[in-house]
Amino acid sequence: MMSIWDIIKSSVIQRFDGSISVWQILLSLAVSMAAGVFILFIYKRTMRRTAVSSSFQLTLLLICTTTATMVLTITSNLALSLGMVGALSIVRFRTAVKDPADTAFLFWAVAAGITSGAGFYLLSLIGCLVGGLICVLSAYYVDTTARPFLLVIRGESSDAFAGVEAYLSENGLRYALTSCVDTGRYCESIYEVSVRNQGYQEVGQLKTLPGVLSVSLVDCRKEA
Repeated sequence: MMSIWDIIKSSVIQRFDGSISVWQILLSLAVSMAAGVFILFIYKRTMRRTAVSSSFQLTLLLICTTTATMVLTITSNLALSLGMVGALSIVRFRTAVKDPADTAFLFWAVAAGITSGAGFYLLSLIGCLVGGLICVLSAYYVDTTARPFLLVIRGESSDAFAGVEAYLSENGLRYALTSCVDTGRYCESIYEVSVRNQGYQEVGQLKTLPGVLSVSLVDCRKEA
């Protein structure tokens, strides 16, 4: 009959034998690096921004390999794993992440590094493929659905806005009046509208309506 010490020794201590083969190290780092490159590729292809931070791109690559290295260390030595947990518990990261999507990509990179370092290579690759598919489908959905815009109309008088609102209703564009200004020389109204990609041309036709002086469409999305 096995004692409690024998059970602990066979189930816990013997698993931390401190030996890691060179092939295991190279394979884990290679898989984590490949996962990091794939995550970065998906990030650059699906994020709709005028500029992508180069430091954040480097961060995604480093997080995968760094996390894999840490997991390799933790799974090979019990003392080092306990010490590393204690050391990481006092680390505080104060860098603000402006976009929630960036946080999701960071967690994705950490998950890919953990699974690669733990030796679950197939799980890491499948997880990357599924995550990439979700990002591509999400980006396609965003491109094909209406997005919020601010429609700024400047007219000769307030009578021009009646024609504008009628035109928006006829073309199936949802709108809501947010402000209206009369300076004496011209009138200006701002509408919240939902416009699809193919609706830009329809909005541009507003400038041909009687009494309309100018039309401006401003994207409401707060993206850098």
